[in-house]
Amino acid sequence: MEKLFFDLSESEFSQGRKILVWIFSAVFFLAGCGIIFMNTVLHDRTIHMSFAFAPFGISIFAAIVAYLATTKRKDHYFLMDNEKIEYRIGMFSPDKITHNWSEVNEIVIPHKEKKVLLKCKNGTEQIVNLNWIEKKKSHFIRKHFYYAAREKNIGLTKVMTLPKK
Repeated sequence: MEKLFFDLSESEFSQGRKILVWIFSAVFFLAGCGIIFMNTVLHDRTIHMSFAFAPFGISIFAAIVAYLATTKRKDHYFLMDNEKIEYRIGMFSPDKITHNWSEVNEIVIPHKEKKVLLKCKNGTEQIVNLNWIEKKKSHFIRKHFYYAAREKNIGLTKVMTLPKK
């Protein structure tokens, strides 16, 4: 089996898109400040102060998106080789998770979800959640799980969706 490694630390946004999102956030923040300025300093009562909530809300949302696009996520990866499956993915506090192939008894691959269920020999079940990864990479990882299960004679089950717990 060939080694599969994806470095997931790379950013999805280009530098120009990051700048545009920050500018978008700043413009809506200034629009909210302009509404407050017109109401309080210029005493223009035709524009009510509550109209400033919408631009400030959009500005906060755009700033959160811009911050998440700008910050570099460190040490996010997905590794699958002959001995183990090792990954570190997620948004806020990802943990390093390792599964040895010798512990895996069965692999359940759903058709409609970007997840893989690993049933271990000691009776535990672990879900490898690939929702944080772009579609092309998650499809390739799921395909690699399929071929690895075939090669290592691990039980393989295909289902439409994973059962809810």
